[in-house]
Amino acid sequence: AGKLDPYTVSKWFRALKRMIATKRAVLWLLSSGPTMEKNLLQLARQEGLPEESMVFCPVASREEHLRRLTASDVFLDTPAYNAHTLGCDTLHAGVPMISLLHPDSTESDAVVATEKLSSRVGASLLKAAGLDCMIASSMREYEDLMVRCACDTNWFQEVTASLSQARASCHLFDTAEWVRDFELALKQAVEQSTMKVDIRISES
Repeated sequence: AGKLDPYTVSKWFRALKRMIATKRAVLWLLSSGPTMEKNLLQLARQEGLPEESMVFCPVASREEHLRRLTASDVFLDTPAYNAHTLGCDTLHAGVPMISLLHPDSTESDAVVATEKLSSRVGASLLKAAGLDCMIASSMREYEDLMVRCACDTNWFQEVTASLSQARASCHLFDTAEWVRDFELALKQAVEQSTMKVDIRISES
């Protein structure tokens, strides 16, 4: 809940209202307690959304967390502070993610800025997974992408299929490549250092 802000939540609700006109859609959130649930349900009612459009789940074990991720259709990254490990878990589970990279500063004074590092992680994960199409450049596009995922069935099937195929070869999950790059970076750091350092790089 600490990653949520009123403007982003309002976009979720607006998208949900557009979806449920033609599709059965729910917003599935991790609960941080009764107060959080009560406040969000109150906001949903003010937006004219039925209570059943909101689903709250408790904190779960790592195994259960990974299992239930696969029950979702799309993951909504929070623009103010992106998902890090959770973003990787979600994409590895085969669930596409929507993330905001560059907000439209002219849209509203309430737009959440994404110039800080923690607000650019989601886009980096999506690029590494080959899903540039899921990176929104404005809050309006962020909202529209949610609706498109729910309503444009053929397009969304192509997105999920692309992610499924990419998991075996994309940069995001290529551990061997990551290890090689990290080892190379360590070697370069040692070579550029003015200090003599005896360091052994594993060849495995």
